[in-house]
Amino acid sequence: MMKKKSRIFVKWALYTIVVLLVYVLQTTPGLFSIFGVRPVLLVPLAVCIAVFEGSVAGAIVGGVLCGWLLDMASARLSGFNALILLGCCFGVGLMVEYLMRGNLASVLLLCAAVVLLRGMVDYFFYYVIWNQDEGFSVLLRQVLPTMAYTLLMTVPIYYLVRFLSKRLLIPQDI
Repeated sequence: MMKKKSRIFVKWALYTIVVLLVYVLQTTPGLFSIFGVRPVLLVPLAVCIAVFEGSVAGAIVGGVLCGWLLDMASARLSGFNALILLGCCFGVGLMVEYLMRGNLASVLLLCAAVVLLRGMVDYFFYYVIWNQDEGFSVLLRQVLPTMAYTLLMTVPIYYLVRFLSKRLLIPQDI
């Protein structure tokens, strides 16, 4: 019993370290930047953790930790990304538990849905509502390329989270 508790602690400590490391990599100026577009690495990380660890753990890690860190890194309303990722990761976890398999194709599909939803809600609340003149240009030159780049970065993040999940071999704990 004690060994299982220590493995659970190690597993979640590793996930926390990975989330913090990805946050540092994401917020490092110039890193991963291609033509001024940078991926939002915390979103696919939260989705992958929700796929491998379940709905509740995905909601906690995705919404509370990744969403909160994403809010700190962006100039957005506090809690904006946290609420979006909380709901999305909970839904992703439920979809994988009851409807889908946790393979790469499913993760890419689910991550595409989450990235699209998050990007469009962000675009709507920060450009469309305020009727900004450059809004459509921002959509074409910043929002859509960021979504595509984020989706591309889902593949290595998927394999990292899958490795951690399979290596520790503890069933969904939370």
